[in-house]
Amino acid sequence: MKFFIIAFLSVLAIAKANEICAGCVTNLTDDKGIERATTALNNSLKKLAAGEGPTYKLVKVNSASSQVIRGHLFRINADLIDENNQTKTCDIRIIQFTDVEITFNCPQEQELSRKHSY
Repeated sequence: MKFFIIAFLSVLAIAKANEICAGCVTNLTDDKGIERATTALNNSLKKLAAGEGPTYKLVKVNSASSQVIRGHLFRINADLIDENNQTKTCDIRIIQFTDVEITFNCPQEQELSRKHSY
């Protein structure tokens, strides 16, 4: 009987650990998660380059997290190349809701926010 109780509690603990927490920040460490963040960032970079800018090219995503808010929030730290071929490491926030709001926070630059459609 003790074995069954211990087994049941073990299964319950594992199930609880794998539960998705709505509203919690999830660090994206697996390939699929990084790919979702990279796709969101590349889509925004293309839209911005075709519009009012800025014009950046993605070199590498260093880290990323996601969170379900009133839409979907990605926080990304990435290496970007600007229009002068200068590489910079920026913290980027992307909020996907009815439109997309992206904010760049790069060293020695003023924070820059833009909105675009999907």
